Amino acid sequence: MSKNQRIWTDEEDEYLLNCYGSAPLKHISESLQRTVKALESRLNRLGVYGAKANTTNITVYELAEGLQVDAHTVYNWIKNNKMPYKKMVAKTREFMLIDVLIFWGWVEQNRGLINFYKVPKNSLVPEPAWVDKQRDIDYLTRPRNENNKWNDEEDARLRRMFYGEGRTQKEIGELMGRSARGIQKRLDRLRKTKVTG
Repeated sequence: MSKNQRIWTDEEDEYLLNCYGSAPLKHISESLQRTVKALESRLNRLGVYGAKANTTNITVYELAEGLQVDAHTVYNWIKNNKMPYKKMVAKTREFMLIDVLIFWGWVEQNRGLINFYKVPKNSLVPEPAWVDKQRDIDYLTRPRNENNKWNDEEDARLRRMFYGEGRTQKEIGELMGRSARGIQKRLDRLRKTKVTG
């Protein structure tokens, strides 16, 4: 240790640990009158350096990857379905973090948003017992033509039901054995190819 280095006190460690993640390191360094480099070094020694160190929190992108959905879907849940999250600051970046335990509680009340059949087992641990049961239910209730290619006859039937009869995408999906999202995507593709009849 050089003559110019100050020994870290327990109070400084406690302040650093309490503020880390909720305030930029630059602000913490001003309060403690230490350099950002010194804070980073101390955090490494304390074993908590990094945006998510020693927490059950994951980023939006990690959650999306675990659930096999697009990250924009997760952002929509936060915006439209009040999915709990918290913001964390690490160095100069800001992260949206989701606590896995809180997420499972939220998603239990919003099961219809996720097709658990497509979610790999234990992709987000700890996985509650109800998820396995829901995975089985989602498998049994999946649309029967989910992965089948569309043919001309189905396209004609889809156009007739949507444009002629004015049915909703959900109704059409149930009648044709496809998901509402699959119906929406096919209608978009038909519109782009100008085959709207």
